[in-house]
Amino acid sequence: MKNALFILLFALLVSPVAASDLMQRAQEGDATAQQELGVHFATGDGVAQNFSEARRWWHLAAAQNLASAQYNLGLMAETGSGMPADQDEALRWYRLAAQGGDASALYRLGLFYEKGKTVNKDASEAARYYRKAAQLKLAAAENALGRLFELGEGVTQDIAEAKRWYHRAARQGEVLAQSNYGFQLYAGATSRKELIEAYAWVGMAARQKNGIARSHYAAIREKLSPAEVLQGERRLKQLWKTIYERR
Repeated sequence: MKNALFILLFALLVSPVAASDLMQRAQEGDATAQQELGVHFATGDGVAQNFSEARRWWHLAAAQNLASAQYNLGLMAETGSGMPADQDEALRWYRLAAQGGDASALYRLGLFYEKGKTVNKDASEAARYYRKAAQLKLAAAENALGRLFELGEGVTQDIAEAKRWYHRAARQGEVLAQSNYGFQLYAGATSRKELIEAYAWVGMAARQKNGIARSHYAAIREKLSPAEVLQGERRLKQLWKTIYERR
């Protein structure tokens, strides 16, 4: 499970020739190659899984200010992958990666501040980091920022703004955002058309086994006529094709 957290920023190279070239470039100090080699060792792709080796190569890349390697070191420290978990160390690496513009690091910093993880809980600071990551189009951050606007935590409550961020994330395939956006449409629906649209968005999340979405899906369905349910299902298929099948 933890391996899945590491983001593969480059195509994985598995042929002997490619692996040899990757190792040579990494040994010659190519930060990108060092980062990629670390990913191979962390995931066990083409080599025996070895977190110590992954960490060693990422440290070399991080020393050259490669933000993605700094982020991976932070994630390794946060999750305790191949080492004892160390939240202070994770925070340090995330800050460095965030300075380099890494969207995932900015998002993780937002989570640290929202939850008060090794820092004082600060919803305003969480919102600031989420916004920076959201502006880089990271779907998880867009959804998180939408949630803060919905709840009025760290920002002035603004349901329209919450819906806007949820929608942005939902269109990128973020399941939680699809559920959140659909529910907001449902809660504020002023027409049958909006109710059908809500059904479609919540339905997409329900299809992907989101428990909350499943309950909303059933509740909205009860408010629709059989003909409207068919319209909603057609809209769901259209959205699914646009979001998932045209990537």
